[in-house]
Amino acid sequence: MYELVEYLLRGALLGVTYGLLAFPVSLLFSTTGSVDVALGAYAVLAVAVAYTIGGPLGILAAILAAVFASFLVGVISMRLNRPGSIDHITAVLGTFGLAMFLESFILSVFGTNPMIRQPFDTFWNLGGIRISPQTGINVAVCFVILTALFVVLRKTPFGRSMRASAANPVGASLNGIPVRQIWFATYLLGGLLAGVAGVLILYTTGADYSSAFTLTIWGFGSAIIFGMHSPLRGFAGGLIIGMVQAVCAGYLPGAWATAIPLVFIFVILSMGRMNQIAATGGRV
Repeated sequence: MYELVEYLLRGALLGVTYGLLAFPVSLLFSTTGSVDVALGAYAVLAVAVAYTIGGPLGILAAILAAVFASFLVGVISMRLNRPGSIDHITAVLGTFGLAMFLESFILSVFGTNPMIRQPFDTFWNLGGIRISPQTGINVAVCFVILTALFVVLRKTPFGRSMRASAANPVGASLNGIPVRQIWFATYLLGGLLAGVAGVLILYTTGADYSSAFTLTIWGFGSAIIFGMHSPLRGFAGGLIIGMVQAVCAGYLPGAWATAIPLVFIFVILSMGRMNQIAATGGRV
């Protein structure tokens, strides 16, 4: 039992970063009805830039690099995905193409070696469980972002415009809301959040050039579990995914430990009630 508690705690702390990746998934889907497959690539780009430059300047450059990449995706997507359109597959394929380009770019420029930094030599002891202080920083950062996101969506004109654009983009446009600008800003916000997640990943588990697709899967899986329309539920989904992944890694052989969390996501989607929630969702 003690071992299981340890795995669950470590998994929840790992899932914090997955929850952070779920934020932009939920925001973009709620606002535009589309998804950004390049999300994981933004995070890995941030990992590579922060690892190469190092220090506070590296962190800043990493986040800016992720935002710039999302800027390019936003420009492409705005030309492919228009308010009122019911066909979003073209925009999704556009983001997939840029994700492949970013992966090749990271491979060519930064190489194949894993990128990870361990800033702390000491560990916290929580009931006999050794926890890196970095996980505390991860939780604090995600809590601040979660709070700020809630305030922006519920208490500001931008948040109200975003919700109106999500509910009825054509009607919002007729009422003077700049829907396309709101959509574009959502892509940039996604790049910002993915960049922050990438920096946290660098100092926690690390990544390499091929991690982009995996991170995208975990971000989407986290968002899907409790409903694509809610960033808050997406964060909770990230904790669940992290715990499932940690328990599988602790008790199962390597190949199964990788596969079972993906099977878990599939099973959740196959369940009638959960599938209905994922399809209809509830906004924060």
